[in-house]
Amino acid sequence: MEQHNDLSRITLIIYNDTSVFEDAVHTDRIHGCIFEIIVGNSSIQNLTESMTLTIRHNEKRWNKSRHQCVFLYESENDTIEDEWKPTGCITTMQDDQTICQCNHLSYFAVLMDFGGDNTLDENVLISLMYISQIGCGISAIFSAVTIILYCAFRKVKSDQVTKIHMNLCAAIFLLNVNFLSNVWLSTVKNNGLCKTIAVCLHYSLLCTFTWMGIEAFQLYLMLIKVFNTYIKYYMQKLAVIGWGIPAIVVFVCIGVEKDTGNYGWFTIETQEKNSTVSICWITNSAIHYVTNCGYFSILCFGNMGMLITVCAKLFCMQRGSSNEQRSVWKDLWTVLGLCCLLGTTWALAFFSFGPLHVTQMYLFSILNSLQGFFIFLWYCVMKRPFKRETTSFTTTTTTDK
Repeated sequence: MEQHNDLSRITLIIYNDTSVFEDAVHTDRIHGCIFEIIVGNSSIQNLTESMTLTIRHNEKRWNKSRHQCVFLYESENDTIEDEWKPTGCITTMQDDQTICQCNHLSYFAVLMDFGGDNTLDENVLISLMYISQIGCGISAIFSAVTIILYCAFRKVKSDQVTKIHMNLCAAIFLLNVNFLSNVWLSTVKNNGLCKTIAVCLHYSLLCTFTWMGIEAFQLYLMLIKVFNTYIKYYMQKLAVIGWGIPAIVVFVCIGVEKDTGNYGWFTIETQEKNSTVSICWITNSAIHYVTNCGYFSILCFGNMGMLITVCAKLFCMQRGSSNEQRSVWKDLWTVLGLCCLLGTTWALAFFSFGPLHVTQMYLFSILNSLQGFFIFLWYCVMKRPFKRETTSFTTTTTTDK
């Protein structure tokens, strides 16, 4: 194919009549002209530097109302209408002109936003993006290291509790990898790819919640049902629950909307309303509140109840301990480890509104994006070879045949 084509020829077409695009969704919200930029006969995508388009407005028509830069997403499926999307478009309003630039950002806390307020200061949003990416990268690495260590030394000691920990690490690893992939792949203007990424991210998040719930159930067996409890095919059943239930939930979400309309680009706006960023996530708020917020709320209250029960038992044991200093540190490590295993820091999602909204976002992004790293530290401390004595929370009362 010849490539000496017209890359040097740039064509700018201005449409004063928006009715030409009447088949596209949200065309009724378009006010003013539509600009089409054509570079030769090539499709220009994934630019290394943002393209800037400055639009100067007539002073008589200029007002302080909100302006937003959007692009026309042309669906490859004939049954789906084209749609105006703000994805990757950063809008800046200066004097009597609007400046459009392409950019993509993301933050981890949007996965569990109870407040429904997706507006943040632009500097805060950028900070959260870097915190989320660095935290998830570290967490993914150390989650993988934890699983590798387990596989290397499982012949020495491989109890049911440790296997549950490893499944939780695997779920956290998938969550972090999917989130990081989302940040990069969402820049590709492909609707099908975006929906696929969103589905994978939703599934891995539900798996993480489910395995945190299973951790609480295991504590219940060890602390409440003190005597040995035999459950046939115990780990196999837990695996079906931990990995199967989230899959069923996601399939139902897809089945409700055949064209996976429940997944796609999720837009986040800055407080100044002059720029928007997006990730591939759940676009249906009802699906988000039911499958994520509602599901997590049930698990969270149960896990918090188990953590309180553990703390109460540790307090009773502490009162009867002769080696007080050693017992305090051991119990402290136990509680901190259980906070990671039970995902109690995810409860910060309940405070995603009000005056502490920004503080909550930072704490949420830091603590939860590093969950895999914290579990690695706790696992190394509790499984040290020279530690002859372990707490009752790292032993099992079940057998699996």
